[in-house]
Formats: sequence, structure tokens, C-alpha cells
Amino acid sequence: MTINEALSTQAQYHLIIQGTVQGVFFRKSSLEIATQLNLHGWINNNKNKTVSLLIRGKKENCKKMIKWCHKGPPQAKVSNVIIRKEHPNYPQNTFIIK
Repeated sequence: MTINEALSTQAQYHLIIQGTVQGVFFRKSSLEIATQLNLHGWINNNKNKTVSLLIRGKKENCKKMIKWCHKGPPQAKVSNVIIRKEHPNYPQNTFIIK
């Protein structure tokens, strides 16, 4: 597989998840899902009570994660997900909670 072929199968997204998403295990659950899907990136709580998420990996796995983020863990009440597609340039091969 060439570098161009590898990049064509990779995707990166930055999401802002709104609603009741802090204090409901959203970050921990996201870490578990991202690990299962072999995604790399990070997640953190924002001061405005939203959650930011950056994911990089296979396009189909990113789409599965985005779909999950619209629901989140059982305790969450997601009201909106803002999605921005980015060039896949996140350098780490891990997923972390910030």
C-alpha cells in the first residue's frame, strides 16, 4: 500500500458534543469505544459544559464513533454534535482523555 492509498483510507474529525455530556462517563466511554475501533486522538471537557473529541483512523470506524457520539453512554443526553472534517494529521497512535 502506498502512502497515498493509506491516507485515502484515513479520516480525521473534530467534534463538539453538546447536552448533558459531563459527569456522565462520556470521556471514559469514548475511550473504550475508540479503543475498540482502533481510533487515535483525544477527548476533553470544555468550560462551557461541552465535550471536544478528535478522532483519526479508518473512515468507516470514524463514522461509527460519530454515530455513537450522537447517543453517548446511557447517562448522557446529547442535544447536538458539531462535526468538522480535517486532514488526517494527528501524530499520535493513542487515544487519551485530556
